[in-house]
Amino acid sequence: MLESAKKIIKNSKREVIYKVVTSLFIQGLALIIPVFWSNTINEVTEGNFKVGYYLIIITLLLSIFYYLWSYFNQKTWYKFYNKLYIDFTSLTISKTKDIDNINLGEYTNILNNDIDIICNFIVNSVTRIFQVIEFFVIYSYFLSFNILIFLFTIIISIILLIVYIKYGKIVQGLNIKRKASLDNKTIMLHKLYSSITNKKNDINSITNLFNKDNKTYLKNNLKYNVVIQKIIYIVLGIIEITRYLIILYSVYLVSIDSIEIGTILLIYSYYAKILTNFEVLGSITADYQSFIVSLKRLNKITVQNKLSKT
Repeated sequence: MLESAKKIIKNSKREVIYKVVTSLFIQGLALIIPVFWSNTINEVTEGNFKVGYYLIIITLLLSIFYYLWSYFNQKTWYKFYNKLYIDFTSLTISKTKDIDNINLGEYTNILNNDIDIICNFIVNSVTRIFQVIEFFVIYSYFLSFNILIFLFTIIISIILLIVYIKYGKIVQGLNIKRKASLDNKTIMLHKLYSSITNKKNDINSITNLFNKDNKTYLKNNLKYNVVIQKIIYIVLGIIEITRYLIILYSVYLVSIDSIEIGTILLIYSYYAKILTNFEVLGSITADYQSFIVSLKRLNKITVQNKLSKT
């Protein structure tokens, strides 16, 4: 299925290019706008109000372009997603012949839920690659004016990245249980529907079984999401503490005329980007594990089809 996924992506070259271009503009503007705000503060502080007015106008125009490209980026996201979804669905249906190892609930969820997860992960990967590149741009900026801020930020980032990686397998295990319980719930839902439409006498017993499977799914879903959010919020909390420690140190640097006031604003803005990107990294860890699980589930159809031919 991995080879098939690569072929599907290759057949979506135009959508990929559009997504790359719009994402590049958005992430670039997101890094440039804080620089202009920083320079605006510096110019106003030094009494250069005319230059400050010009910088504000430029920043406003850049902000307008940012939201314009955000709209284009969202539009390209859905076009890319739709193209992938159609191709993956067509591929899955074309491979569906003898699937004795898959029940109706699992097959339903593969076509609805798992294909959605796979397409989401692939499309979001374009933007996330640029967000990872943002880290290097921000770290390079910190290195350019203060080695201590750079080292402190790098060390904290590496530690928190290790935390994400360490808990990745735990998240994957919880997701497998969540998927299995969703399959059981779905198959019982099909049975319940069949009993109701055929007016069978076992409706109450099937309803009880469905409710039991539904509670199991909700329990597993709760645990899966709570663990993910706990990890993300711990990481974001540590970064927030780090940001204010850096700001305190930056105020000291201003007091000894080592940096300008506008630099504090830029540091604060860039740390906001680090916060956002680490939240995305947390989502990437969870989404990647979901992607692998969904790809394996989708692969069961292909594998079964190959076995039936031999």
